[in-house]
Amino acid sequence: MSLLTEEQRKELQEAGVKTPHVNETCIGCSACVAISPEVFELDDEWMSVVIKCDNYDGKGVDDSIGACPVDAITWK
Repeated sequence: MSLLTEEQRKELQEAGVKTPHVNETCIGCSACVAISPEVFELDDEWMSVVIKCDNYDGKGVDDSIGACPVDAITWK
């Protein structure tokens, strides 16, 4: 799996694809990984990062956003 880079995010957004974003308030609880393992993983610092996908619809991102205890995940 590869992580979503800012360049890839911009390309997807230009194509009209919404992408999830994890901000610096992430505490690495891994709730998002448990809910959407095809979208999120923990990096070497135990912070959530977004995995590159062609489309994030139907992959539980909204559920991950709702489960995040520090509201670190949003759509961009």
